[in-house]
Amino acid sequence: MKAFVRVAAIVSITAAPALAGNITPPADPYVAPPPEPISDWAGPYVGVQLGFGDFDINATNPTPGANLAVVNLSDDGFLGGVHAGYNWDRGTLVYGVEADIDFTDISFNTVDVDTIARLRLRVGVDTGSAFVYGTAGAAHMSGSGGGFSLDGWGWVAGAGVDYKLNEKWVMGADALYHEFDDVSPSGGVDGMTYRARVSYRF
Repeated sequence: MKAFVRVAAIVSITAAPALAGNITPPADPYVAPPPEPISDWAGPYVGVQLGFGDFDINATNPTPGANLAVVNLSDDGFLGGVHAGYNWDRGTLVYGVEADIDFTDISFNTVDVDTIARLRLRVGVDTGSAFVYGTAGAAHMSGSGGGFSLDGWGWVAGAGVDYKLNEKWVMGADALYHEFDDVSPSGGVDGMTYRARVSYRF
């Protein structure tokens, strides 16, 4: 009997470490990763822009005895101003409305282009951090000189891209073609602008 007890004790002592080594600790609970943030372009925004314009004028001065009877010139120069707008986000589709005004140093000899204002629709694709869009709408040019008045309405169309730096700040660029057919009694102005933009989203 004593021999049996000794054998049982030896077996239990030698088997204990082996059994302990085979015990598997419980697995850590699974934690799902947080969902990726959803890009949302909806809401109002305001900002500033700075760029370059290149315009042509072809007009006849109706004023008798004016210093400039006919103007057929081109000029380019810097422009800059402010913009404000609102976007609606429908997933991949984003659309909105924007108003802006630029002050320019463009001058056709003595005929100065003072401001170009626009009211445009923007429609495009949300690619995540970028909004690529086409745009079109109404434009108004203001200016005068040499007996000419450049005050008149026209249209504008072009394309652009906005890129989110974060949820509040957006950088972008656009290229816009303009045409004004009634800035003088006989003639018009047309040309391009190329602008860099910075916007703040509310």
